[in-house]
This record gives sequence, structure tokens and C-alpha cells, in this order.
Amino acid sequence: MKASPRQQRLLLDLQELDTTIARVRRKHATLPERAELDGLSGEIAAAREAYMAAQRELDTHTAEIERIEADVKMVRDRRARDEELLARSTAAKEAQALQAELDTLAHRMSELEDRELAVMEQQEQAQAAFTEAERVLGGVDARRAEIQSAIDAAEAQLKREFDSNTEERAGVAAEVQRDVLEVYEELRGRIGIGAARLRGTVSEASNMALTPAELTEIRTTAPDELVFCPGTGAILVRVEDEA
Repeated sequence: MKASPRQQRLLLDLQELDTTIARVRRKHATLPERAELDGLSGEIAAAREAYMAAQRELDTHTAEIERIEADVKMVRDRRARDEELLARSTAAKEAQALQAELDTLAHRMSELEDRELAVMEQQEQAQAAFTEAERVLGGVDARRAEIQSAIDAAEAQLKREFDSNTEERAGVAAEVQRDVLEVYEELRGRIGIGAARLRGTVSEASNMALTPAELTEIRTTAPDELVFCPGTGAILVRVEDEA
């Protein structure tokens, strides 16, 4: 197939751009920050679970204190009522019954106060555990946000590189004659590389030195005739000033 030396050089430009675009795609797919974020997911889940468990524990103790305080109020109200009745009572039996109930209420009040103190201590411990769990979760979330920010910045930079190289590639491809471009694209899709330099005696497509017979055949082929790498089948571009 005929292709001027300039057309062949354009294929090298095209291959270089395709290599760069492929590199950008690989870099986008293998961002180390994304792996770091994936690795953090277990830590985030554990921190969130610990936070929720600590919150439930704190809420349980808070609710129990509220129930105790409601019971304390009821006992106080009942005691105040009985004391008022006892002060007005003139019947010995009634006074005796009221006093017995006041004794019972006093005992109940003592139990409630002891229980409230115990639960308040538990609540204090639960509050400390909750504060620590909140701190840990906040730290993990901050790390996640920092990593995500780095991912966003890296992806934005890679997109700019991808768009710039894709636009440049379109311009170069437009200068390549259609039949030559079709051969290049078919080879690149099949073997992963469409064109490479012949640097001295070495094919950059295979990174191997050609045999004397292969070199003789290539060097005796007209400059405007496409030649191919014996090892890979890619278009081999002869660049004399790089030989």
C-alpha cells in the first residue's frame, strides 16, 4: 500500500497520541486514591456502627433517667398529699395508715434516688464512649472527604488530558489518507499497536532486532510503500534521521 513518508510519520504521531490516551485511561481506572477509598470502607462502616451503638446506649440511659425522674415526681406529689392529709387527720387509724404509706414512699424515694445515681454514672460513661465514637467517625469521614477530593481533582486533570489528546488525535487522523488509516486502526485493534519506528536495526513494535534479510527487504522497499514489522505485523516507519 502506498503512503508518503509524511503520511507514515503522521501514523507515528497518531500512535503516540493513542498510547497517551490509553495511558490516561489506565491511570483513571487505577487511581491509587480510589483503592485507598475502597480500603477505608470497612473502617468507615465499623466507625459508623460503633457510633450508632454508643448513641443507642446513651439514649437508653437518658430515657431511663427520664423515667426515674417521672417516678420521683409522682412519689413527691403523693408524699406531699399524704403529709397534708396527715396534718388534717383527726382519726388515729387514718393517721396510722397515712404514716405507713409515707414510710413506704420514703423507702421508694430512696430506691429511686439510688437508682438514679447509678444510671447517671452509666450515662456519664456512655456519654464519654459516645463522644469518642463521634470523634473517631468524624476523623474517618474527614479522611474519606479528603481522599474523595483528591480523586475528584485527579479525575478532572485526567479528563483535561484525555480531551486535549483526543482532540489532537482527531486533527492528526483527519490528515491521514483513509485507506492507510483503516489499516492502522485494524492493526491497533487487533495487536494493540498500529505503527512503530524502525530505529536502526530494532523494531520498536517488538523491541527486537531484525535479521539482515529482513532489513535488506525493508531497505530496498520504496519509501512510499508501507512495510510491516516481521514480529508483530504493525506498520514499521522508517525514519532515517533516527536510524
